[in-house]
Parts: sequence; C-alpha cells; structure tokens
Amino acid sequence: MSSKARIAIAALGLGLWLVAGQPAHAQDRPPLTPVPKFKDPNLQQYLVAEMSSIEEKLDKLSSRLDAVESQLAKVKDQQQALASDFHNNQEQAKATDTSVTSLRASNQEDLLSLKTDVARIRRDLSDLSDQMRKAAAPPPAPAAPAPPKLEGYITQVSPNSISINLGSAAGVDVGMKFGVYRAGDPQTRIGTIEVIEVLDANNSRAKIVASNPNTKFQFSDIVRPY
Repeated sequence: MSSKARIAIAALGLGLWLVAGQPAHAQDRPPLTPVPKFKDPNLQQYLVAEMSSIEEKLDKLSSRLDAVESQLAKVKDQQQALASDFHNNQEQAKATDTSVTSLRASNQEDLLSLKTDVARIRRDLSDLSDQMRKAAAPPPAPAAPAPPKLEGYITQVSPNSISINLGSAAGVDVGMKFGVYRAGDPQTRIGTIEVIEVLDANNSRAKIVASNPNTKFQFSDIVRPY
C-alpha cells in the first residue's frame, strides 16, 4: 500500500475517533474508540501508534488546560481580594479625611480659645501689676496751690509816666515789665511798660517801653507781668 493510502486511512480513523467527541480534561475522558481493524498489519500498527501519540498529546493539553484554569481561578481570587482591599482603603481614606478635617476644625477652635485666654490673662496680670505698683507707691504729696494770677490796671496816664495799682504788696520791684491790654480785649497786647518806682504797697510808677502804632494807653487798661 502506498504512503498516500496509509495517510488517508489514518485520517479516516482519526476522524471517526474525533466524531465520537472527547471531554476537555484527561481524567474525564473515556478510552479512545478502538482503532478499526485493517487487513494490512503495517497500517494497523501505524494507526495504533498514531492514536497513542494523539492521546498522549491530548493528555498533556488537558493537563496544561487544568493548570491554566487553576491559575485563572487564583488570578480571579487575587482580583477580588485586591478589589476588596481597594474598597477598604477608600473607606479608610474617607474616614481619615473626615477625621483630619474634624481635627483641624477642633484645633483651630482650641487655638482661638487659647489665644483669647492668653490675652485675658496678660490683661489681668497687667491690671494686677498696676494695682500692686499703686499700692506700693507712697501717696502723692498735695499739690501746691497755684500762685494767684497777678493782674492790675492803669490808674493814671501822664506824658512822662504811667501809674498802676500794683505795689510792694504784690511783689512788684523796680525793673519789672508788664504787658498792657485793653479791658475790652484782654488777650491782645497793645504795649509794654517797665516799673521805675514802687510808691507803696498798692501803687507804682512805670515808663512806656513799647506800644502799638497809633495806640495810647488809658485808664483801666489791664497790666500783667511778663
């Protein structure tokens, strides 16, 4: 028999075996369909060898398929575990963000309250220090009474001198100078006089030192010392 005939017969036998259908896994697969009997012993031997080789390859493929399915199941379990961990991490992150936000708000409130308390304590300490300093300080001496304001007026005007109603009783001495003011405008000085003689306790004579232009001194003009 030619080689082509042998191959055709082998393909026919293999097709008959495949039509019978085989499970994917080696442990679940029933024995191969017996090889049909051929008159040619060489062909029969060839087909048996080919069927054995095919069965061996199928066993190896089934084993590899089982290993792949096992690895796939492990990958699926790992994916589920990772998804669960990711979800848990998200929940923990949300909880952490909430805790941090709450902690920041609480810390800000505590800091503001602390600043307020510190400011109040400083103010109280300052007030207490002032009170202690005042309590330890000797009482202030009574203020001396202000000297009476010396003021008089012109009693007489002559071409050579001016008489005023202030004398030794008011402490007037020769050489003292007085400013002259109108009785109706006691804030505007109109001239200056200088004492040349103390007549008695209540009278003195003075000379004109200066006067505003076109101004003449007159009775009742106010005089005040410089």
